[in-house]
Amino acid sequence: MKKYSLPKIAIIPLLIVLLLSGLFFLQYKIDHFRRGPDALHTDLAPLEVIPTALLGSFRGILVDLLWIRGIARYEEKKFYELLAINNMIAKLQPHFSAVWIFQAWNMCYNIAFEWESPENKWRWIKAGLEFAEKGATRNPTNGDLLFEIGYIYFHKFDSKSFQYTSYYRKHLKEETGKDNYRQSLYWVRKSLNYNTLLRKRIVIERTVCHILWHASLQAEKDGKQKEAFSYANESKKEWNAYLKRHPDDPGGIAGKFIEKISEKMLQLEQKV
Repeated sequence: MKKYSLPKIAIIPLLIVLLLSGLFFLQYKIDHFRRGPDALHTDLAPLEVIPTALLGSFRGILVDLLWIRGIARYEEKKFYELLAINNMIAKLQPHFSAVWIFQAWNMCYNIAFEWESPENKWRWIKAGLEFAEKGATRNPTNGDLLFEIGYIYFHKFDSKSFQYTSYYRKHLKEETGKDNYRQSLYWVRKSLNYNTLLRKRIVIERTVCHILWHASLQAEKDGKQKEAFSYANESKKEWNAYLKRHPDDPGGIAGKFIEKISEKMLQLEQKV
């Protein structure tokens, strides 16, 4: 009995139809994830959404495996491979703020600590900040992430606990044109516009006051008396505004700082 089969020429249009149907389905899934409840914003590139669309429920398993692999690479001090893993996790969970916060802190603090030279330390601090700021473009209304970026700009470039803060400030200015205190103020103040789970609002408000005060002290140390006076004046205004919002002043620190800042402003005024 003679068997009949489709001519080879007929298979090609069929394959094209199947391919186009698959692409249509994939595009539909991409649009769904970019618009739906699983994505808060529409600023993700299609290539960042495709893994989410294709993996489905397996995405969580893959993320867990990547976290485990990342921890292993950190312990093995294979930091550049860890950076690649961080980027993969961020693509799979772009709106999970803990990913961006944890990995940014890991680079700025833990990995930077592993290096001896200030050059290598700075390279990882810069990478951590760039990673966190990339996360902020994906999550522009996440108060926790915005605050942590601002706090790193403040703490890592100012704290006496770190040996090379002046080196970091210098290279930040030379390579990016940014001032760490102004960057810190920008991100911390921005975080006040949104809800935060990791920090109470009152803590963030006090952080703004502290940043301005430390910026004043550093400017005075650098011989920039006018700038120091300006920062001190801003800090005093912030503390006064803070007292109006919180007249009970938990801890009773606002009044002490206002007195201290007022004395410093008198000294700076004489120098200017």
